[in-house]
Amino acid sequence: MRQFFKILNIVLVVLILLLVGFMLGRKYDVALDEDDNLVGLKYSANEQKIRRLVSLIDSQYMENVNTDSLVDNVINQVVGQLDPHSTYLSKAMLEQSDREMSGSFRGYGIYVRKINDTLTITGLAAKSPNRGKLFTGDQILKIDTLNMVGMDTEDLVTILRDDNRREMDFTLKRENYTVKVNATKAELPLPSVNAYFKINPELGYIKLIRFAETSADEVHHALQDLKDQGMKTLILDLRGNPGGIMRVAEIIADEFLKKGELIVYTQDRDEKRKYIYATSKGIWEDEKVYVLIDEGSASASEIVVGALQEYGRATIVGRRSYGKGLVQREINLGDGTRVRLTVAHYYTPSGRSIQRPYNNGKKDYSDELLRRIHNGELYYQDSIKVDKSLAFKTPSGKIVYGGGGIVPDEFVAIDSSDLKAWIFQNFYSDDNLDFFFKKIMENRYNPYWWNQSLFLNYYDITPIYEEFLGVLGVKPERVNDEETIMLKNYIRAGIAEQLFGINAMYKAWWPEDNMIRKVLELEYPD
Repeated sequence: MRQFFKILNIVLVVLILLLVGFMLGRKYDVALDEDDNLVGLKYSANEQKIRRLVSLIDSQYMENVNTDSLVDNVINQVVGQLDPHSTYLSKAMLEQSDREMSGSFRGYGIYVRKINDTLTITGLAAKSPNRGKLFTGDQILKIDTLNMVGMDTEDLVTILRDDNRREMDFTLKRENYTVKVNATKAELPLPSVNAYFKINPELGYIKLIRFAETSADEVHHALQDLKDQGMKTLILDLRGNPGGIMRVAEIIADEFLKKGELIVYTQDRDEKRKYIYATSKGIWEDEKVYVLIDEGSASASEIVVGALQEYGRATIVGRRSYGKGLVQREINLGDGTRVRLTVAHYYTPSGRSIQRPYNNGKKDYSDELLRRIHNGELYYQDSIKVDKSLAFKTPSGKIVYGGGGIVPDEFVAIDSSDLKAWIFQNFYSDDNLDFFFKKIMENRYNPYWWNQSLFLNYYDITPIYEEFLGVLGVKPERVNDEETIMLKNYIRAGIAEQLFGINAMYKAWWPEDNMIRKVLELEYPD
């Protein structure tokens, strides 16, 4: 009998523990952030009410309803009431974001466009596993047994991305015959430093387009390589860089700052602060730096720019930056989706927040660029409005202003040239790309077209330039000398990108870049 009661007590204890666990499970939970750190959750009565509602719709509602879609809509509505940078990330959005931030992706390493209604390989990535098997000009007829005739580029991307096999058979039309090639899928780099080179023997250039997992290593490698080549002055181009991973920005800033200098600090809702200081690991702590920024330079870009500006480590060239001083944390919602939630503000070494106001709603916030255009600040330095009440003195003694991005030390207006505006609008137009590809195929046996140095530095583009004017319907006498040089550089840049990649495009186009021209004026005054 005593044994029976002992067993009964054990069973009761287990049942009570299970009940407590069930109740706690309904009220408490944990989640993981992007660094796999635990985040504690406690559900309020209202949150539990929503859970009950979804459960009732699933089990009791008379018609079939996709409650996943309902919940997604509710989450978007809730998060949409917060600050402009808190975001709900669906599975599709996460896939794209994770691919960009990881610094690599699985693919075949080919560039494809639809030319004359046929999917055509227009180039191969530098580290493509299919070099020597697939060639520029190959027309794709089949993937395995699937007929690709009439398909669009988007169809091909979906097929190649969604098929997880390591190999697929490509049936191709190559010149005047058909060939079948077993192509390989591999892990390919997705660089965030998409260009770096020497502009002249002492001046180097690095273009950083995002702050991803591999960005700090990429910047370090580019710096070291250019330093080994004799670079004395660096141009770091952060134009259009929307930011990314904050800790990566801190590592990159550390390349330029001395040990003990404050890079950035954050402050959360409980006013707890976290300070990040530079170490002695930087390899460019004393040499000259220019940083290029514009209205698209945001977040992590502004962390780097703010620190370098305030310690007098760099001359900031360009236009006022975006103005994002909020820190987000990505938290897993348990079903493959995440919420990117603002958890803190960040501040530059002087204590300024560069976050622009967002208390008038998201539409007003998103209209800021239009206001800047209408106010004329993209064209005139005097039109840049700063809040004088938010003045801060930097460690180098300079006065800077918070509340609306970073104002450059040297202003460069947006280019208002009609021809350059046309070039920017049409840089990747189908007509222009088709023309460049046609020239590539016509010159595929020309040695000047398969050696980057020969093509960029010695090939005379004049005959192609004259033909291009004919395609545009423009008479040569209507183009002045400066416009002729600009158009030739555009043609050379467009062809170079298809032949050799984006680094070659920047090498060909930089003489037309007004911000780089400004750096040259500052570095080499008459």
